[in-house]
Amino acid sequence: MKKIFRTLLIICCLSGFAQKSLATSLDELYRDVIRADNSGYLPLFVKNRKAPMVSLEEEDLIPVKPKKQKAVEYKGEILNLTNDVSERVKTAQERQLQWGKTIAAIKSNQVTPVELDDITNRVRDEDPKAIEILAWMYTNGVGVSKDFVEAFNLYKRAAQLNVTNAEKNAIIVYKSMNEEQRRRIKNNL
Repeated sequence: MKKIFRTLLIICCLSGFAQKSLATSLDELYRDVIRADNSGYLPLFVKNRKAPMVSLEEEDLIPVKPKKQKAVEYKGEILNLTNDVSERVKTAQERQLQWGKTIAAIKSNQVTPVELDDITNRVRDEDPKAIEILAWMYTNGVGVSKDFVEAFNLYKRAAQLNVTNAEKNAIIVYKSMNEEQRRRIKNNL
């Protein structure tokens, strides 16, 4: 009885292990056991069991100089691989300075084409704050002609970019519209 029980236990263990490992040889079975014992890692002595023993001589350790290759003519876009971090920082600072001037011009209702161009470029780049400011400009007619439909569309766009109060402002603008303006919005949907 013990022999039958032991035999069944061995068969169950082997069949369960064989299903997990899918080993086709004793060597693979051995590697699976080692992997299981080492958290999936196969030690170097197991990896290289079939590898031939190779010795390295000192001349093998001397680095080999690569052969010179002919220059290949590249016919395409020229890539600039220089480090232009300082130029990018300077450009970012200038852009931030221009943004401050744009905001000041909007507050004082003295918007010039330069400021209008700056804000429309930022709107094109999906800057949420610029979208909200341009919507306010269209609502109040600052630097642009009053256009409730454009203001509503910009406020909706700002709301999609999670600008606080943009949805509320869109509702306020919608309530200020006449029937013809509301029809234009419905036709755009």
